Amino acid sequence: MKLISKESKTKFILKGFFEENKPKNKNILISLNSITEYVEKNEAFICLGSKKSYNLNILKDAINKIVKLNTRNFQIDAKTFVGNNINLENVVNKFIDIDEYINGENLYSAKTSKKPEKIYLELIVNDKEVISKANITLKIAHLVNEARRLQATPPNICNSEWLAKEIQTMFKDIKNPNLKVKVLNKKEIEKEKMGLFLSVNKGSAYEARLVVVEYNGNPKSKEKIALIGKGITFDSGGYNLKPSQHIQGMKYDMSGAAICAAAMKGIVELNGKVNVCAILPLTDNKISSKAQTPDSIWTSMSGKTVEVNNTDAEGRLILADAITYSIKKFNPTQIIDVATLTGAIIISLGTTFTGAWSTCDLAYERLLKAANKQDELIWRMPFHEDFLKNIKASNFADYKNTDLSGKGGSISAAMFLKEFTENKKYIHLDIAGTGGDGENPRGTMVKTLIQFALDSKE
Repeated sequence: MKLISKESKTKFILKGFFEENKPKNKNILISLNSITEYVEKNEAFICLGSKKSYNLNILKDAINKIVKLNTRNFQIDAKTFVGNNINLENVVNKFIDIDEYINGENLYSAKTSKKPEKIYLELIVNDKEVISKANITLKIAHLVNEARRLQATPPNICNSEWLAKEIQTMFKDIKNPNLKVKVLNKKEIEKEKMGLFLSVNKGSAYEARLVVVEYNGNPKSKEKIALIGKGITFDSGGYNLKPSQHIQGMKYDMSGAAICAAAMKGIVELNGKVNVCAILPLTDNKISSKAQTPDSIWTSMSGKTVEVNNTDAEGRLILADAITYSIKKFNPTQIIDVATLTGAIIISLGTTFTGAWSTCDLAYERLLKAANKQDELIWRMPFHEDFLKNIKASNFADYKNTDLSGKGGSISAAMFLKEFTENKKYIHLDIAGTGGDGENPRGTMVKTLIQFALDSKE
């Protein structure tokens, strides 16, 4: 998507119109989202329906139609899509978001066939303030696609060692004295006594990696946000092997790490006046002669012990140690984790809403405000002690890693993680339903996390 200030008479101009003020051309289609082209005049019109009914969803439907049409290098007159409660900034941001999502560059592809010629859209905008904000939207849209590229990369390429290097590379050209990036190898992770994290890595042919990104954009502040991203590069389920209908698509189990890395990069590039660290534990969950088995007991970095009664509940194990690492090394005032954690959240919220848990009402309200600004859907779920009872029911360790009752599995998983947060303000985001849909990686929550950090105040 390119922003321009003036239209060209040699290119097709596309304008929106409402039924109440349709152009004076006699043969124009007035059904919703119908496009009428006048080749001899290099102009086209799309019907936006009734002005009274116009809303953000209708705008997005129209943009999707235009972007997917893929037949002409349209110049789009942005101001003609303004109406009702939709202002110019809304229009520009939505065009950028949708076009970059559908036609963005650098998404993963291993196809050997020649790519079809790319159709470029140009958006005519004259408002300098809107253009300034649009450039930020464009940058964030590119970051969403960075996360999506990592999500889409197949697991025979995207193992823990490769992914750690890729995330390092994301930050290599950023010259900012407030930014530090390091990667812990397996021996360094062992020195930190991250027993839960290492237990999941036992079956892997690749070493575990812990990527640590620190950015101090407001050194005078004592506030610090820790972003914890689940980075399981492929989840077989371990000895609790996933059935065939559920094992495909498990390359997306590293989505939390990719999303947190992309969000972190955005916060740095936009010079956020906030202190943030990202802790990204990376490994796969495979089966081998060395892989952990059910009934194993491990000691976490915090010193708490966990009995593994389900090797397919591995995400919470690596996240628990990553949370402890963030507390011991950075003492954050706010912890946010992002994880494709439970199939149970799909039963609750489908693939529409990201499940959100928060120990602080104010923090959740801030997150919801950020999500609304970025047009991402979240839904608050409860923390409740009833869902911790079975987690604490082990006769041999402090916790079991799974409540096998089959009731409220996403809540009991959140409660397990909360046990490692040491009463810090804590938000848990379960993106198992929203992170990736079939063959479509979404990069969900990159935009919201960036917005949340940029809006942060002491």
